[in-house]
Amino acid sequence: MKKFKRLLAPGKIGSLELRNRIVFLPHYNGLRTADGTLNDDHINYYVERARGGCGLIISGNYFVHPEGKAAANNIEAWDPKVITGYKKLSTGAHRYGAKIFVQLNHAGHTTLAQPPQILMAPTQMSEPGYHYNTKEMEPEDIKETVEGFVSSAINVREGGFDGVEIKGAAHDGLLRSFISPYFNRRRDEYGGSFEKRMRLPLEVVHAIRAAVGSDFVFGVRICMDEFTSWGYGVEEGKRIVRAFAETGEIDYISTDAGCFSSFYMEIPPMCIPPGFAEYLSVEIKEVTDLPVIAFGRINDPVQAEKILENGSAEFIGMARELICEPEFGNKAMDGREEEIRHCIACQDGCIYQVMQDQPIRCIQSPAVGREAEYGIGSLKTASRSKDVLVVGGGPAGLKVAEIAAKRGHRVTLYEKGKELGGQVNIAARIPYREEIREVVRHLTLQAERLGVEVHLNTEMTVENVERAGKEVVVIATGSFPAVGDIPGSDQENVVNVWDILLREVETGEHVLIYDTTRRWPGLGTAGFLAERGIKVEVVTPCLYVGQQIEPSNISLAYQSVLEKGVRLRPHTELKELRGDVATICNVYTQREETIKGVDTVVLSVGNVSCRGLYEGLKKKVQELYCVGDAVLPRLIQQTIFDAENIGRRI
Repeated sequence: MKKFKRLLAPGKIGSLELRNRIVFLPHYNGLRTADGTLNDDHINYYVERARGGCGLIISGNYFVHPEGKAAANNIEAWDPKVITGYKKLSTGAHRYGAKIFVQLNHAGHTTLAQPPQILMAPTQMSEPGYHYNTKEMEPEDIKETVEGFVSSAINVREGGFDGVEIKGAAHDGLLRSFISPYFNRRRDEYGGSFEKRMRLPLEVVHAIRAAVGSDFVFGVRICMDEFTSWGYGVEEGKRIVRAFAETGEIDYISTDAGCFSSFYMEIPPMCIPPGFAEYLSVEIKEVTDLPVIAFGRINDPVQAEKILENGSAEFIGMARELICEPEFGNKAMDGREEEIRHCIACQDGCIYQVMQDQPIRCIQSPAVGREAEYGIGSLKTASRSKDVLVVGGGPAGLKVAEIAAKRGHRVTLYEKGKELGGQVNIAARIPYREEIREVVRHLTLQAERLGVEVHLNTEMTVENVERAGKEVVVIATGSFPAVGDIPGSDQENVVNVWDILLREVETGEHVLIYDTTRRWPGLGTAGFLAERGIKVEVVTPCLYVGQQIEPSNISLAYQSVLEKGVRLRPHTELKELRGDVATICNVYTQREETIKGVDTVVLSVGNVSCRGLYEGLKKKVQELYCVGDAVLPRLIQQTIFDAENIGRRI
């Protein structure tokens, strides 16, 4: 408490006192319901963060009109049918001492639906980075929108919530597009001058305040910079803040930035520095005395405390960090800040999932979106303590060790390498991906704290596992790079991505990477080599290199490698290697060509499981499990989830 005296101090928004300055920011979580109401998964998701020590939860975003939904299964906030679920959610949050608001939105021209419904906008046009066209709103559409915000706000109050927020000019939604001089090209009373472009958002503000009364907390989230060549910047953002604040009807401002065309700034990946947006909160405070909620990759209580100490904001907003670590507040309060699991902004479990309208997940925490089954208090002590031997110290082995130890088992872990972490240590060598090491830091700390006996530089065989005589054995021996069956792949100048990232081989000046993984190995290795001034070409049979990398990540990765001269060759197969000549082929036309003067070929064609030890121990161990890449090579998210389940079964 003394260490984080500002972060953990009570704070006021309007007449409402919060127990601390930690705010769970609104976002779409994909925890779907068929009838537009809150289901139990949705309610449990937010209540978990209240239980974990949050001061304020802003749930949402919930939608105010049938033609303003971003996806078919969004919460239909305008309909009184939502009130029953609202009451369950608000009661659950209050039970654990948190306050809770709802954010309301009309999606406007932004949607996850494929194909989309009719999309509404001030002017008929698509966003440059988001290709769906729109309907120009008619006067009756605008009237219905205001009415939708009002009925939705009334339902929020009836549902027992403590306040309401609108996406007044946030990173998506209809109201920002009306404010935007780029999107709003109307010639009626809702377009043209700044005052006319602000007309609809301010009509919504006036109407909501009149409906909920003066004693109900009401805030606005505002995009301070669209981060595009055509959008508005900070000065216009400050002007928007001033216009909302001068109504006298707003109790706080929540900071925001970016848009769908600059998704990498809307929800920034790990290559964007933590706390990058603090300056935007400072800019807001230049034009209003209203309380400000900061945002922008804040994932550590020390960092949060510094922002408050600087006077940059009154409250600390976090979305992904509190998704990843719902007990952030409690751990900070208890002086257990080292145990806080930090979001690494990989985007794989959260953003990548929900942008496909799937339930939210986290690569580090299997409980996300499944709180009833895996959340706080769900892990039970085993009926009998067992001696458990884990072979392999990557994420899967470490996770099994953690869960088994928490359940009261005595765990010993053997790792053949000199450090824990497995392939995470290789992935962290890719430029701008260093933060992925946090996965290992947290799991290693848990193992130490729980008394797991760890042995490094020890390769286990069938014989010494049998000699150990443990009742339970878990094989987490991982995988190794596949060779592939390309003619000529046995040449001395052919290596794999591990060889490059671990600096185990030196390349020539011209490197060809052949990637079929669709993920980071090929593109990341290209960046790694290009930083060293090496000429790199990447060939892939996919539609584009890194086809399954989350979009905000790939935007910035492409910017980086293309600036360094990397040549990307999509929908192209590597057919044959002969000396320094590579024969490639277009997958659609079958037209072949050759690339000459290739010094080194790097294969990125997936991995093969290390299953020898597991196969050798079958029928020799009383209770034997295989986990992680040793089952089949996958992403961290799947291996940690499977490891959690095995730890719970032992």
